[in-house]
Amino acid sequence: MPKKIDHDARRRDIARAAISVIGEQGIDNTRLVDVARAANATTGTITHYFEDKDAVLLAALDHVSQNILAMLRTPEKPEDLVELASLILPVDEANMRDWRVWMSFFSRAIGDPALARINKAYYDEFRDGLAAIIRYQQREGLLAAHIDPAVTGDAIISIIDGFC
Repeated sequence: MPKKIDHDARRRDIARAAISVIGEQGIDNTRLVDVARAANATTGTITHYFEDKDAVLLAALDHVSQNILAMLRTPEKPEDLVELASLILPVDEANMRDWRVWMSFFSRAIGDPALARINKAYYDEFRDGLAAIIRYQQREGLLAAHIDPAVTGDAIISIIDGFC
């Protein structure tokens, strides 16, 4: 009987391996062979699941971004915005690695219109997630009603990015 393979799980494993390599070596020094080694796979396996190196790198960015968005969608305590921000900050090795990945793509997006659109879409989602938490806090009376959730969300993102 043929071995059953969870293709989505394998793609996630490869994306996590790419995150690890980018975090250690930087995006410009990341090679598919390094990602394959980190994923305990061959480069043939990588190219079976991804069209090319850029697709692997984008999967890494998406994985990092989805982790951040998951924290924004389901915060343990939506009334504590400072605690939420601290979960996203690079205060431990894993978050620092994720920030290296994020900032690598951020810097590349400056000169690449396609990456700039992807980057903006993630930022919009981050801002919208923060705005939803801010609106929750306003309903609970924890923040003043006159505070603009979208503008404040953008300000929080700018502050967090500034720490990196």
